[in-house]
Amino acid sequence: MNVELEVFDYDMDKAALIGPAPYAAQFAADMRMTHSNFGLLVDLSHFPTTYETSRFVVRTLRPYITHFHFGNAVVKKGCDGYGDLHPRFGYPNSANDTMELLDYLRVLKQEGFFDAENPYVLSMEVTPRPGEDEGIVLANTKRVLNRAWAALED
Repeated sequence: MNVELEVFDYDMDKAALIGPAPYAAQFAADMRMTHSNFGLLVDLSHFPTTYETSRFVVRTLRPYITHFHFGNAVVKKGCDGYGDLHPRFGYPNSANDTMELLDYLRVLKQEGFFDAENPYVLSMEVTPRPGEDEGIVLANTKRVLNRAWAALED
């Protein structure tokens, strides 16, 4: 069984176990010395919370990545949805939308992670805010992914 650790923020919301990317890389390197089944899950929605870019995170953590995740975050303190709540793409005051997802996918492609022989998991996380319809929120997330994917193909 593989064990994956998700890289989180260190001073914004969760202030969780590991983050930013350089600390996660050192921890993963230490873990891999004795546990070959250990890997890191990198999440686009956490990049704004650790003040990092897709390129920096993916390149820094490349040898240890076992799972990719994408979503959105609000990083402006005091705004609705602040922190690791994964609001829909396009949510007011949020950090990620189609262009940020496109950048993330572009980096993954450039770094060789799109390998049909050895595919990685790409999952999404999105949570409806109060009063939002979950079906519409899910459809919006799929639409953003499809738009980013189509732009990547160009």
